[in-house]
Amino acid sequence: MALIKKGSVFTLVGLYVLTIPFFNAMNVTSYDNSQILGHFGASTTAFTYSTYIPFFAMLGFLPLGLKIGKQIKVRTMILSVSFLSIICNTASLFASTIEWFTVWRALLAILSIIGIFATIIPILLKYNPTFNMPILYGIVQFILQGSKQLYQYFGTQMTSIHNWTFGVYFLNINFLVAILLAWVFYRKDVAPMKSPFQFDWRGWGILQLFLVVILFLCAEGQTRNWLSDPKVSMAIAFLLLIVGMYLMHVRFTKEPLINPDVYKYKNVVLGSFLFFYTGMMNGTGSVVTGFMTNILGFDSIYVARTHLAILIGLFIAIPLSTYLLFKRIYLATLWVSGFACYGLYHIILYFRFYPEIDTTDFFGPFIFKGLAIGFLYPAASLYISEKVPKNLGDSRMMSGVISRAVFASLLGGAILGTFISNMNVQHKTGLSQQLSELNPVAKAELDQNKKIFMMKGLSAWEAQKKAEKSLSNETSKSAMMLAYKDIYLVMSALCFFPILVLLLFKLGRRPIGSVSVEPIPF
Repeated sequence: MALIKKGSVFTLVGLYVLTIPFFNAMNVTSYDNSQILGHFGASTTAFTYSTYIPFFAMLGFLPLGLKIGKQIKVRTMILSVSFLSIICNTASLFASTIEWFTVWRALLAILSIIGIFATIIPILLKYNPTFNMPILYGIVQFILQGSKQLYQYFGTQMTSIHNWTFGVYFLNINFLVAILLAWVFYRKDVAPMKSPFQFDWRGWGILQLFLVVILFLCAEGQTRNWLSDPKVSMAIAFLLLIVGMYLMHVRFTKEPLINPDVYKYKNVVLGSFLFFYTGMMNGTGSVVTGFMTNILGFDSIYVARTHLAILIGLFIAIPLSTYLLFKRIYLATLWVSGFACYGLYHIILYFRFYPEIDTTDFFGPFIFKGLAIGFLYPAASLYISEKVPKNLGDSRMMSGVISRAVFASLLGGAILGTFISNMNVQHKTGLSQQLSELNPVAKAELDQNKKIFMMKGLSAWEAQKKAEKSLSNETSKSAMMLAYKDIYLVMSALCFFPILVLLLFKLGRRPIGSVSVEPIPF
């Protein structure tokens, strides 16, 4: 790092800042889904598709975006993508239906992928020879994870001024800043990594089919009760057929999109599983958000503000883990620290799922979550890239992205929602059976509620119905809380289990090896 000239530090910071709006194109409205749903008045299923489609569009365009990002002149591409992003972002405000809103959001997601690669490439070319790879990966993860929390918070704050449209205008300001920064920091308009364009179009088409099936499972698997529905069973069978089709395609393609040869490297197999595992543990954040809104009744500002505590953990763990990786620390040390922090995050919240919890009670657990992300994500990104040759770099990246984003976060989140619903029904049934004349506590509360409603002028029959409904609502909340507790107890066990494996089998007792792939650090 000492080799970096003092004058170039300003340039380095500016180049990294330029990446931030593209990383967060989808994060600004994260906590405002209810307002958007109310604005369009769409059905729950239609809105579910509207939420998922932009992310699947982003993932589907990822390999092509990487290729395009190398072909076009950098400044031209950043200016074009920023300008088109403003158009698509603004067009979503004037969409008359949820379908058109989804189209514009999907286009914005695709543009953000091109913008990410366009802004990352100059950093890699200018500073990668000087930086040690752990430092490069650590910086990108620091920006990626930290800016996500900030953009969710600022987007919510802007929304609170008027409505969800202000969050969209806030994103437009960021793209305008990106245009200004592109003029400042990109004096020469060149395409430094341009090469003859070769792309696996057939493999890309098969990938799109694969993602469409996963999209259907994510959006409708829970409502159709998964394998009990014939269409879901057919979708899963079709998914296996698509995988077989792709394996046949690979045999007749020189440079496939995801080359199975990448799995000959043990660290890619274990790294993909590690990506899946960390994505699964991180995915339980939706449970906390549901608890804060559905049970505690927090508004979006409280939810976003409380999640800022994650930044404290990130600000501690990512610089620390980056420094330790640079100093050749054992991988197992970071993995054990990360899994332990994830375990503490889940087990503390398990004991804090109760109605009287306050916003400050989430502060400690979220710090542990930030620490876990900071210890695990840079190490996992480097580990899966270790000793992989450059020609397999794209395959390595796609394997990690599919493991963490598709299977763990998106599909895993949908399955998690099903588990919560099923456990909620079980707990509600058990609690409802206790609401009888034989339960003195329930009877006393029912009589008390009935008296309150009668004092308000209701008849005895109306007061009885109101009291029963009130007691039933309390039972529903208690059942949901028990379901959340069950999930977090199981997840805490799953978080601590890898620590036992690492210690018993003495795994990861070595520093990170060489990383020579094109270092797209996610």
